[in-house]
Amino acid sequence: MVKPHAVCEVELLTRGVISPRDREQAVEKVQTLCELGHEPVLAAVVKLKVREKAALELPAIAEASIDLNGTPVRAHASGHSIAEAVDLLHNRLSKRLRRRRDRHEDRHHEPEPTPNHAGYSAVSSDEREVVRHKTLAMHPMSLEEAADEMDQLDHGFYLFLDADHDLDRVVYRNGDGSLHVVPLVAEEDLPGDTRPPIHSGSVVFNHLPLAEAVALLDETDDAFVFFADPDSDLDRGNVLYRRFDGHYGLITPAV
Repeated sequence: MVKPHAVCEVELLTRGVISPRDREQAVEKVQTLCELGHEPVLAAVVKLKVREKAALELPAIAEASIDLNGTPVRAHASGHSIAEAVDLLHNRLSKRLRRRRDRHEDRHHEPEPTPNHAGYSAVSSDEREVVRHKTLAMHPMSLEEAADEMDQLDHGFYLFLDADHDLDRVVYRNGDGSLHVVPLVAEEDLPGDTRPPIHSGSVVFNHLPLAEAVALLDETDDAFVFFADPDSDLDRGNVLYRRFDGHYGLITPAV
């Protein structure tokens, strides 16, 4: 008997040479995951791709999107082979669906929270401090994976190491909710076929010390500054961002 929240057919999109067995495994794994939640599954799409550049360390990409009653839950994974990427995709998508199911169940046992529309606390610029410094172990991932991680964490931006370009980048949501990424990579084909499009952002990647990054954020209404310390030999991307308490947080890649 088919469960009421299951989906009868998973749409499969492929690019590159994908074996019939890999196609079948990908569809079967996502089909099984459609039964994890307690919400109607309106659609499910799996996309498999083998990138042509032989020099890429992880040429295989697997991604999936499950529409749970109008809310998309997505995951992406890269691997040495399609089979490896599909296994990683299955694990990531499973965790996200279980987290969503757990949150759904919690809402039925807890009172509804009061809506919170608070913005940044008012703190004068001469009193603002960098009160949190987080060092992030950045594992290479695709732009699509980074966008999904940002959404799953409910963040407004996400610093990541782009696996396709070996480059520190930031994906973020603009004031209108649209997705953007910086810095720009020449002739890059930004995703937009099976997910909301990701646009090239207007944020500038600055080379300046932390004190000047703080001064720059003080002078603008921006949510963050993306910068590299010119005194560092690593030239890694850092993010200085506004906290809701009115102070600043700093994210730097782990060495």
